Amino acid sequence: MPPPSPHGPVPDAYGATKQQATRNMAVFIKDLAEDGVAVVSFAPATTCYRGEGRWAYMILTDDERRLEIRMPGHPLGEVRGGWTRIHVDGRPWYWDTALEKCRLPD
Repeated sequence: MPPPSPHGPVPDAYGATKQQATRNMAVFIKDLAEDGVAVVSFAPATTCYRGEGRWAYMILTDDERRLEIRMPGHPLGEVRGGWTRIHVDGRPWYWDTALEKCRLPD
């Protein structure tokens, strides 16, 4: 079976889990903090899971922005390494660009 599309569904057959998505979110939030974006809260979004291998979380930043992050439930190395994309407010990005899209626009 070929690997899944990097921006389409992430099949559960490839090991996507909610627990891993939550662990990935913790690292994503840490990386955001290192980039100067303080996250004051994050919680599962109302659209938490639609069977695509990504789980949705709402984050609230200290400047009162709310962002929906749809995090793949694959091992961190695969997600950070560009194997699949993170959706930020519905748009797919690789890890570093997803972090960039969470920063305040200049």
